[in-house]
Amino acid sequence: MKKHIKTINGVDYLGHNALANNKIIHIKTTPSSSGKTHFYWNKGRAELIVGSKVHFPVPSIAHLERYRESFFDVGRNEIQIGDSIVWFFGKPIQPMVCATVVGARRDKGKRFLRLQPNHPDSIVPETWALYQPGNFFLVSNNRINRHRAPANIIYAAYQDELNKIEEIYAPIRTRRIILRYLTNGNLSMGEKAFKECHYELFKSIYSWAGQYRKIELVIGDRQFPTMHPSKVEKAMREFCQDFSNRYLRLVGNDRAKMLNALVYAHKELAWIHPFEDGNGRTMRLYLELVAKTRGYGFDLAASLNSKKKKRYYHFAVRKAVEGFPRILTALLNKALT
Repeated sequence: MKKHIKTINGVDYLGHNALANNKIIHIKTTPSSSGKTHFYWNKGRAELIVGSKVHFPVPSIAHLERYRESFFDVGRNEIQIGDSIVWFFGKPIQPMVCATVVGARRDKGKRFLRLQPNHPDSIVPETWALYQPGNFFLVSNNRINRHRAPANIIYAAYQDELNKIEEIYAPIRTRRIILRYLTNGNLSMGEKAFKECHYELFKSIYSWAGQYRKIELVIGDRQFPTMHPSKVEKAMREFCQDFSNRYLRLVGNDRAKMLNALVYAHKELAWIHPFEDGNGRTMRLYLELVAKTRGYGFDLAASLNSKKKKRYYHFAVRKAVEGFPRILTALLNKALT
């Protein structure tokens, strides 16, 4: 029995009328450690599955594209049918589109991908998009468990989509706010500056960008609690006063005092966790602002460039919050130049 029935010409995406009565579609074959692996799409559940759950024969659109990279390589550059991606649409109505690739075609030598938005309220509907590598960002191969995103205004359905969008926006927005503070000596490093860091990073992602949280937060899988939301506003005022009077005023040209100030700020802000989301990125930007406006370099990128290093960094922050800042101090010491 032939397992895969190749679709006729023109049937190049999962939602095509010719596939309306088919629940399972063969979408691709990719290299794997065992030679090759077939992948299928369950239209009823909108999920990617492997062959062990498939009753053959099934229609196939796998002939549309040939893939060189393994589906299982989540660090790959190749965008494949079945992937979850972020597409830089670049229009004010919806700058970013979080979608699943549900089809592919070639037209006059150009590659087009069929994108099905993951968020039900996406302004941009299912559409064909010209594939330009710089505008497409792989988020997930759709085989891993994904966490739902908090409410947002950029129509991201999953947390990993938000993470990718933040990663895309952050370099430009970080440079912009740092330049503004470096060229304007009248701007202080108080509470307004900290809130502005969050607003600049997340203003097109969350309607509450720059505003303190009103809900309780527990961080990570191990249930690490943070400050109760009713105490956040007062705690932030007190932190900013202490940071300014007890630390920043005394820094001068003393690098050790600068490092001590950064460690204090990081552990206090991590405990308060003032925003519903985006606290880590905001804290790091704020510390960079503080250091650079006092003539120091500051770059934590080396401590965050792998999953292992990120886990170690988060561990260091937790230990500092618990009263043991030695590891965090060592990491910030490397970042401070």
